[in-house]
Amino acid sequence: MEISTEEFKKIRKELRYISDLHKINLPRGMLFTILTQKKVDQVKADHGKVIIRLGELADYWSKYKRIPRWIRLTPMMRVRLLLKALEFTKKEIKKSLDNPGEIEDEDLRRVVWKSVFTDYIYSPLAVRHQFARGKLGELILNSWLERRNISFKTEKEMRKESIKTPDFYFSDPIEIEGVEVNWIESKALFGDPRTHWIYWRKQYSKYLELFGDGFVVYWFGKVHDIDGNVRVWNEEYFRSPLMDALLDMRIFTAGGRGEKAVETLIKKFNVRTAVLLDTEIPEIEGVEIQKVEFDSVYSKEFLKSVTKIIDGTSRGRVMVFGKERDWRKCKRRQFSWVLRNMGFSVYHLR
Repeated sequence: MEISTEEFKKIRKELRYISDLHKINLPRGMLFTILTQKKVDQVKADHGKVIIRLGELADYWSKYKRIPRWIRLTPMMRVRLLLKALEFTKKEIKKSLDNPGEIEDEDLRRVVWKSVFTDYIYSPLAVRHQFARGKLGELILNSWLERRNISFKTEKEMRKESIKTPDFYFSDPIEIEGVEVNWIESKALFGDPRTHWIYWRKQYSKYLELFGDGFVVYWFGKVHDIDGNVRVWNEEYFRSPLMDALLDMRIFTAGGRGEKAVETLIKKFNVRTAVLLDTEIPEIEGVEIQKVEFDSVYSKEFLKSVTKIIDGTSRGRVMVFGKERDWRKCKRRQFSWVLRNMGFSVYHLR
């Protein structure tokens, strides 16, 4: 999907919070990506202003047991700087974010848990989400090439041959719509001018020098006429059912179903990963089944459970199955809260 520079600027200005995603009639994935890229730019601009005031931050925390409002960063970045101000080592910071339950100080433990569950850009869950989006984009291209019997080398395979490696490389150039290309780069981003320029300097220009002509796919759309010295291909050209999961960011949940009803739902919604909570379903060809268990939301087990759901989105549509028909009486409710904080649209099937 392409939009004008004026439209992009207007959308970027209007998007401030996750709750704004439903206000604009464009794909959720596109809007979420524009919002996150905006927030990243803001963090880069404000981070240095806080670093020089870590002493003030530590004193404020010691006195009030909360993070001051003058730190206008995302929840996770605020917590990271607080831990740094409190003289946590890098190893201790990582350990605290991976399992906040091990933090001894109750007030500190509370704010760290909150940041883990609400930061949709920098929390460990958000990082897994971004990775999953990238993997799904690559899977769409991978499947498209395989259906056409086009041989290629992956980024992993190319690392043995080059420092700079595109996602897909063709030893023999392939022709797409009359254009011969030697490589394709997959980006789970929105192609705005600044983002495109950054990656032109870091990657695209190097690919052109090393491998010749190629093109980039921005899975969440782009601004008109940003191609410049490298081609940007319309993501709609590679349309597949997997793109629906990428663009609508919807996760389904269902409960209290029999085996036949489960199979019907999985086929109807093209589910690739079924996550089971206090229930069982039969094995279904082409569907990966993940079982999750937890007692408390504020636990390492719950984090692992949410991570499994998010990781499942790297393969396509995910559906969470519980024992209770009413999601409000099921542990699916806790998953729903965190997943919505991470930007997903959670749809409970009745």
